[in-house]
This record gives sequence, C-alpha cells and structure tokens, in this order.
Amino acid sequence: MLDLLVPRYPDVMTVARRNERRWWILFLVICVLSGVVLVLLRRRMSPEAVLSFLIFGGVLIATAIQPRFGVYAILGLTLFGDRSLHPWYPFTKNLSSRESIMFVSDSFSFSPQELTIVWTLLVWIVRSATERRLRIHFGPLFWPAAVFLVFNAIGLVYGLANGGNRVIALWEVRAIFYLPLMLLLAGNLIENRAQLNTLFWVATIALFAKGVAGVWYVHDVLKWDLEGVERIAEHAMSIHFNFFFVLLVAAWLYRDSAIRRFLMPLMAPFVLFSLIANFRRAGFLTLGMALGLIVLLLYIEKRRLFYIIAPTSALGFAAYLVVFWNNQGPLGMLARAVRSVIGQPSARDAASNIYRDLENINIMFTIRNAPLTGIGFGNKFHLLVPLPDISVFEWWEYITHNSIMWVWMKIGVIGFYALILLLALTMLYGARMVRLMPHGQLRVFALTATLYIFTHFVYAYVDMSWEGGSMVFVGTMMGVINALPQIAAVRPAPAWPWRVFQAEPVEQNRV
Repeated sequence: MLDLLVPRYPDVMTVARRNERRWWILFLVICVLSGVVLVLLRRRMSPEAVLSFLIFGGVLIATAIQPRFGVYAILGLTLFGDRSLHPWYPFTKNLSSRESIMFVSDSFSFSPQELTIVWTLLVWIVRSATERRLRIHFGPLFWPAAVFLVFNAIGLVYGLANGGNRVIALWEVRAIFYLPLMLLLAGNLIENRAQLNTLFWVATIALFAKGVAGVWYVHDVLKWDLEGVERIAEHAMSIHFNFFFVLLVAAWLYRDSAIRRFLMPLMAPFVLFSLIANFRRAGFLTLGMALGLIVLLLYIEKRRLFYIIAPTSALGFAAYLVVFWNNQGPLGMLARAVRSVIGQPSARDAASNIYRDLENINIMFTIRNAPLTGIGFGNKFHLLVPLPDISVFEWWEYITHNSIMWVWMKIGVIGFYALILLLALTMLYGARMVRLMPHGQLRVFALTATLYIFTHFVYAYVDMSWEGGSMVFVGTMMGVINALPQIAAVRPAPAWPWRVFQAEPVEQNRV
C-alpha cells in the first residue's frame, strides 16, 4: 500500500534505452539530411541554397533533440521573413517557389515553415509517448480555437463542393491551421520562466533584425527617398512591430530584467524607423490603442507614476504634431498618419478609404445572400458595386481587407460566432492573467501577449491579416497565455546554489 504513495522513477536501464533510441533517431535524421545535401550538390545548387538546407536540417536536428527548439525556430524564422524586403527568403515560401533559394520542384507545395511545424508536433508526441509522459495541456483556449478550425475545414469542403477554385481555397485557409497548432505547441513545450524568456527574446531579435533590414532597404534601394513610397514591406510587419514596443514599455513598467530594459531601447530606433517607413495607418492606430490601455493600467496600479508620465507624454506628442503637422519628410510621417486617421487623409489615403467602403458594401451583400453557410473558400464574393482596379493583387475577388467580416462571408454565421468566442475568451483570460501574474517578468509577458492579440484583431478589421506569419505569431501568443498558470506554478531555480527561496505565488485574490 505504501508503494502507491512513493513516486516511481525510471531505473538506469530504462533511461539508457531511452537515450539509445534518441541517438538512433538523431543518427537517422543526420543520415537523411546528409543524403539530401549530396543530392543538392549533385544538382549543382548555389552555395546559398546548400547553406539554407543545412540550416533547415540543423533546425530539424535541434528539434529532434529538444522539441521546444522547434517553437523558437518557427517563431523567429517566421517573423524575420518578408516577401518585399527579401523575396528570396525561403522559410515561409513553398519549396515550389522559384523566388526562394530553397526551390526544389514545382510540385512540392509545402514550405519549410509548415514542415517544421509538423516535425515539431510529431517529435513532441512520439517522444512523449515513448517516454510514457504524454500529458497534453489544452487549457481554456485550445478548444475554442479547435472549434473555429473545424468550421474553416467545413468552409473549405463546402466551397470546393460549390465549384470553388481548389488552389485559391487552399491558399485562403492554410494559414488559419497554423493558429491552433502553434497554440498547442507553445502551450505545452514552453514549460518554465527561462524558456518563456527565451521565446520572447527570439521574437524580439527577429523583429529587430527585420527593422534593420527595413533601414537597409531604405538606404540601399530607395536611397533615403521615401517620397511617393507606399510601403517598404508587407502590411503585417507594422502590426508585428507593435509587439516590440508593447514589450519595451511593459518591461520598464514592471521592472523586467536589466538586460531587456537596456538592450531594447538601443534596438528601438531601427524598428521605429521601419514602422514609420512602412506607413500603415492601422499599425499606428493599433499601437496607440495598446499604449493607451497601458496608460489606463498605469492609472489603476501606479497612479502616482501615471500623473508624471501621462501629461508629459501627451504634451510631448502634441508639440510634435504642431511642429510636423504639414511636414512631408520622413520626420513628418507619423504626423501625417495621425492627420489621415482623424479625418484629413492624403489623396492616396482617401482613395484607400473609398475602396474599403465599397468593398464593405460588397461583403455585406454577399453575407446577406448566404448568411448561414457563407460562400465557402475558393469562391469569389459578389460585386454589388464595382471596385477600383487593384488587379496587382491577383486574389482581390476572394480576399477582402476587412478580415473579420471576411470570416462570416466565407464560413457563415456560426463560424463567425466561433471566431468571436475565441477572441472574447482570449481577451478575458489574457486580462485575468495580467491581473493574476506576480509583478515582474511574468506580468510583462502576460500583458505583451494579450495586447499583441488585441492589436492584431483590431487591425484585422481594416486590413488583411490571415496570412502565415501573423497566424504563427497569434497562435504562439495564445499558447503563452494558455500556459502562464502552469509556468507561474513552477519553482524557479535559485540564483545561487546555496540560496533557496519560494517562487512568487500567483495572486489568487485578484480578479
């Protein structure tokens, strides 16, 4: 009877057998990758292509050794990618894309990003099952995400059954599948504070590197001449940068590590310049909303500091607007964005507003024609009113700027409600984590993850946002929120071997 109360640990032989299996798996992976490299060399690929395949192979090997490395790699390599800044970048492009330096074949329609997601999932499940410690943490967010995914799968089948274009349908829906997968992986493989800190550093460094790439693009390609330039990178880059600035402000607000508080301000000018040069009004607006919510939180928690920071910041920003309101140079880009948002748009912004208004009329007309089922993926939306020519975007008849109502249009009202339920639960649970996490690093991460998801879906109301990079980022942040109670409950390692202290408790008395 007493044996049942004693925890069972694997004996030496069991551990040895497990290690042997791991090394055999690693050996087989290395053999396969070596064979792939030899084939590539025989095909006389460029040195850049061979190097890319070697790096990709290294990611797969690292993931086989420790599955959480796969989560780090997926997030970091995805966030650095951008089809405009570096069209050759292979991680987020299909191996059938001739732009990619990892082009393999016209028929290989999978990207290294997707292969890494599947590989990480398989390694985690197989390894945990063989070690008899497979425990999947679903949390409060996975099942709403899974239900939303099911309705998207139904929308795919329904659209194809009604004559939808198969290729376009798969392109429309494929990135949405990343969200629950990354939620599951991040929520289970990131298990303690150190790993969570590493994940946030990976995202920070990737965004900083993209900011540097944006500055280099303006210097090397545009020669610092931004006159008439609509954007320098993909639209989603601006919303991704919101994460960087929210994390920077939160790190100072809750006194995160000195390294983060010292390094991020040094990185910030590059990221800020690229954010402004990309000139996405929705990006500026959502960042302002996130910072406004942080100020509100400051008023609730640190009112004395609020009365110092809020008036000073407001006066400084007002002075900037007065000085640069009509400035047409790079320093005036932020002022022009504010002027556009509050009702004095430039000719280009006014045309963009008109296009979105007309597009919204067509969206609502299409929804009224099929409110319950939607039109399904792969089918064009109805054109009640003609739209200005944007045929440079080849799928303009399938994908709309309003990414929230697009969901209703494609998968029907029940799928739309599934999305609203997922977003509402994420915001409620994220806000609860912000209140429950102890002051310091965990609260910084809870606030940053929650506000990033908030800004993403506000942005989604006015711009296309269901692309692969954003779904990986949103899914990872949802996984972080999902895992925070378990991470907070883990006792951190002592700073010094001879010092033992208690972990900071989760503040259960707060709501």
